[in-house]
Amino acid sequence: MPETKTITVGTKQVRLLQGGSGAPLLYLHSAGADVEWLEIHERLAKRYTVLLPAHPGFSDTTGLDEVDGIFDLVLHYTDLLDVLGLGAVPTMGTSLGGWIAAEIAALYPSRVAKLVLVDAVGIWIDGTPIRELFATPPPELAPLLFYDQDFPIAAMMRAYDPKVPLPEEILLPQLKALEAAAKIGWNPYLHDPKLEPRLRRVTAPTLVVWGKQDGLVPLAYAEKWKRLIAGARVEVIDRCGHLPSLERPDALADVVTAFLG
Repeated sequence: MPETKTITVGTKQVRLLQGGSGAPLLYLHSAGADVEWLEIHERLAKRYTVLLPAHPGFSDTTGLDEVDGIFDLVLHYTDLLDVLGLGAVPTMGTSLGGWIAAEIAALYPSRVAKLVLVDAVGIWIDGTPIRELFATPPPELAPLLFYDQDFPIAAMMRAYDPKVPLPEEILLPQLKALEAAAKIGWNPYLHDPKLEPRLRRVTAPTLVVWGKQDGLVPLAYAEKWKRLIAGARVEVIDRCGHLPSLERPDALADVVTAFLG
């Protein structure tokens, strides 16, 4: 099990889960369940010291009121690396966390030793939009996020009935996460128009991993990340939706550890 720490970064209190041994690996979570320690983190912790901070507004991390856009999160994480005494560190980001990781790699190339983007948002393709996340009812969102509709979270989403109130301990973290994600991803929707031309500045070796059946962010986005980042390569995980960290942690850990070495 990981150690839970509280790290002071400026005026923010950051909840940090740390587990494993070996070289550090910074894991930037999505807007979903991988803010908590899951099987993917346990698998990665067999090879690396996994650092899993919660973004401002997620879990017990404070400071969402200081975040008005993606650049505020970039500065937050470079400050966190300074507090932790880390220079260039391998960085893995999933979905929302992938967007943050890509921005850090473009704006502060010296801070990212290797870059792993997993079904990352942050860029845009005209004619192939990212599907609606914030306003889609859970039963309709489940097939966009998961290939296996019997996966426990997918099944719970499909069974959601707005007439039946969810327990507070389930509902409040979900609402809190959506609020924090919307703070940077509402408008423009889940992308930064300035990021695409900046990606030429990325110097870190880059792996792009994608769930083949991702219904939220189509597979075409993996190829666009590959085109925009020099030397990037793509690994596609079959029988997997938008969240390989939840749905296929075994396959995701295998491709990530093979890349990181």
